Amino acid sequence: MPLLTLLRNIARLSLADPIRPYPPVTTTDALKAAALALILVDHVGHYLADEWPILRVIGRLGVPVFFFLIGFAKSRDIPWRWVSLGIALTGVDYLWLGGLDGLQLNILFNFVAIRLALPLIERHVLPSLWRLAFMMMALVAVIPLVNPILEYGTEGWLLAIFGLLVRRSRDGVDAFPAWLVPAAGLCVFGIYGFVERSDYAFPPLHSALLMVGLVVLLIVLMRFERRMLGWVPGPRFGALMRFCGRYSLEIYAAQIIGLAAIGGLWSTLDPDEGEDDV
Repeated sequence: MPLLTLLRNIARLSLADPIRPYPPVTTTDALKAAALALILVDHVGHYLADEWPILRVIGRLGVPVFFFLIGFAKSRDIPWRWVSLGIALTGVDYLWLGGLDGLQLNILFNFVAIRLALPLIERHVLPSLWRLAFMMMALVAVIPLVNPILEYGTEGWLLAIFGLLVRRSRDGVDAFPAWLVPAAGLCVFGIYGFVERSDYAFPPLHSALLMVGLVVLLIVLMRFERRMLGWVPGPRFGALMRFCGRYSLEIYAAQIIGLAAIGGLWSTLDPDEGEDDV
């Protein structure tokens, strides 16, 4: 079971010798660790503190990292744990919502669909700038149809394609103009910010903070390179980042299951729940 493996590795991490040298930490590990921290803030806001919308604003900055990395990576494998965790987490959402109303397939199913499609996109779309533009416009057009069914819907596809463009432009694979990647990034992150702002009905100040955060994230991702991290503040912290990088999806799942359980228990202990209005 993926979660049992996660718990065993947490125990090993806590008992590890801090003096023993650890393998190098990569920039991917660091990026995933930062994204998991942002997503944790988002999940706390969702399950425990929905009266604090700023937590959801902060959380909107975590998810694009994982879609970006799906597109940036050269691997096209689809681990079975993505499917098993996706089923389990969709079930958690079903229990949390109390039915099918508002239920979406978990984001991990979106990862699977993108991984299946990326080889076809690389082979048949990216050689042509016009086919790329047409596909991205089509993905934008179907956002209202797909997003209610699948978490982050075709927003996630746009972010993954941006990650793919960043990697291919750095590798010199395509002969696209130099302006393409930053222009695509501005479009993709602008669309993502607009959709998320609309879905969560953020007030103007929160919307502005979201857009500023997305601009900073866009700059970070455009400069991203997969390499060894030059400096880590201590072996324990390095081990933690490597752990987050290797088990990011299991940690994501544990966040949801744990906070949903706490949130459910919290609601049953609320002394005001069920009282008649006077």
